[in-house]
Amino acid sequence: MRAALAVAFAAFALPISATRAEAVESRVESALASLAAELDPRAASALASIDGTGRRLLAMRGYLRSSTLLADRWSWSAAEVAAFRASPEKLALEAAIAQVRCRFEAANPGNTLWVNPEFRSLELQVERWNENETVGRAGENLLAAARSLLSSPDPVGVATAAEVAALRSLLLEHVAAPAPTLAAPGLSPHGRMRAVDFQVESSGRIVAGTDTTAIASEWIAAGWKARLQAAVVAADVGFHGPLAMPDEPWHYDFRPQAGRGDSGNGTDCRPAA
Repeated sequence: MRAALAVAFAAFALPISATRAEAVESRVESALASLAAELDPRAASALASIDGTGRRLLAMRGYLRSSTLLADRWSWSAAEVAAFRASPEKLALEAAIAQVRCRFEAANPGNTLWVNPEFRSLELQVERWNENETVGRAGENLLAAARSLLSSPDPVGVATAAEVAALRSLLLEHVAAPAPTLAAPGLSPHGRMRAVDFQVESSGRIVAGTDTTAIASEWIAAGWKARLQAAVVAADVGFHGPLAMPDEPWHYDFRPQAGRGDSGNGTDCRPAA
């Protein structure tokens, strides 16, 4: 008799549980949509291209936190990229990279630095965001927190104004875990050529690249992190780094106004023979 009652109760409770879970999911999506409606149209458009509620929540966190700086950080359009390629700033960047490379080669004979010359377009940023493992895990953890926040027994799946405000506060205060290895799409400094990823090449082969799982072996144990830092410091042409959070020994921000400013003077950095 008890077994029969248990089965009957389970059959009755499951739809109720599923309905409540669906209502919570709907409230999360509803609150996220309300926040998206307040975004800069560029960020809202990028958000719509992101797969999965967790990844969208994590991107929204980035957009809310960068709202006052978004105009200065947003990735360039094709027209802006074309303008940069014909500008003195591009020549300054190329000269600065050449100076760092020259210092590095002088101190590490037989080795050189390779830099990807291409912009990281918004489309590529979205693609990588949708595929990145750390983004996926951090997004799922954030989604779990959002579900808990909006887990009212109310069967209505539309978020109230208070719930939208609560989600906004959660996103602004949430500490992502694990730390995503990518900036939210549109906010990467690579989208405006304000960052450079240096990779170490030896005999035509990359021996220290941008694989986060190989940082300990390729960059730390092999000493390339310290050697790259030494070359950057010696060149003094406006590169600052490496990026500490997330840990990327290869990533340097380019701020030419902060350097010595002589990257374009043609000076040979190699020691005299």
